[in-house]
Amino acid sequence: MALQNKLPGDQSCYFDRQLNQLKLQTLSVFRYNKAIDTGYIAGMKINKPGKPGGDNWHIDPDALEAYYALSGIQPLSEEGAVRVQPTFGDAEGFREIIMLEDGFQVVLGDITCHKEAYLSMKSDTSLKFHYRLEGLSGLELSDELENRIANYSMGVLLHPEGLEKHEHYLAGEHERSVTLICESQFLRNLFSGITDKLPEALADYVLNDEATAYRDSLPMKTDMVSAANMILTNELQGAMRRYYIEGRALELLVLSLQACIDAVANADNPERGMSQREVERMHKTRQLLEQQYVNPPTISELARHIGLNEAKLMHDFKQLFGQTIFDFTQNLRMDEAKRLLETTERSITEIAFDVGYEYSSNFTTAFKRRFGITPSVAREAFRR
Repeated sequence: MALQNKLPGDQSCYFDRQLNQLKLQTLSVFRYNKAIDTGYIAGMKINKPGKPGGDNWHIDPDALEAYYALSGIQPLSEEGAVRVQPTFGDAEGFREIIMLEDGFQVVLGDITCHKEAYLSMKSDTSLKFHYRLEGLSGLELSDELENRIANYSMGVLLHPEGLEKHEHYLAGEHERSVTLICESQFLRNLFSGITDKLPEALADYVLNDEATAYRDSLPMKTDMVSAANMILTNELQGAMRRYYIEGRALELLVLSLQACIDAVANADNPERGMSQREVERMHKTRQLLEQQYVNPPTISELARHIGLNEAKLMHDFKQLFGQTIFDFTQNLRMDEAKRLLETTERSITEIAFDVGYEYSSNFTTAFKRRFGITPSVAREAFRR
């Protein structure tokens, strides 16, 4: 990364004073998105771009206060941007939030977490594209199971207002990422002519500002990796750096929408876009999981064994078989547990161990999530 200038001492003191004096005002601004000419991030007063409506930073104020602090380095402090540093998991690095246009911003991430950490927050109704260049982590929405975010994957996320999400940071992982955050009006101004080709939920959002739950994970193609990497690592400074990032961000957005369009086109033919060799690799992956579901290999181990990167493996498996690798493995375990409950007298604790669970409480939770009843109730029902 390019060397940046640190804030002068008097300005740092000013930010410290702001952090203490304006905390409540900061939370209010974020909660209601009603800042007029200025906004506050982690207690820091920042100038907005000179455009009407550019006051929604799409940041959960409580999470920001809990997990981040103002960084001493502010590369674009006069360009509608702010950099914060993590305070969780003995982490080091930064996130940089840059307002590019009304309703369009980018978040850069370069964070190494030295201790495992779980973060809880709420998001708004903006459409988010997350590009993971490096580092594994987990994401869980409401009561859904945790999904793994893998290297070279693009996540697409849209959901109703106030949905809770939980981020799981793994010890020793170095995250390098770019996230685009888009409001419906911004997208409508540019892309209203292609909505008939987009997934239905995305089309409704662009045309009608209706945010219904939608999530997908797609592998990043080479041009997407290149654009995201240059956003994160370019060595330009000041206004020129911001202009460069904006150009690359628009390129990345176009490529991402095209990937969503391609996913819709492939929906009715699970093998479309896959070579025969790729289809064979997925069937081999499935066979391995069917043989080793009690103690399944990790995504990394599977990817190495099959000869694909992790994002490509996860995408192709879901495309061909209609479920994630985790869900497929979990269903195998639960189906075997159900069979054992029906046909044997083994205790629930023993059955939990048989299908790969160290703790019966975790097994009970997973079983109820799959079948809607606990193992003990299921066993009683089978005996009637």
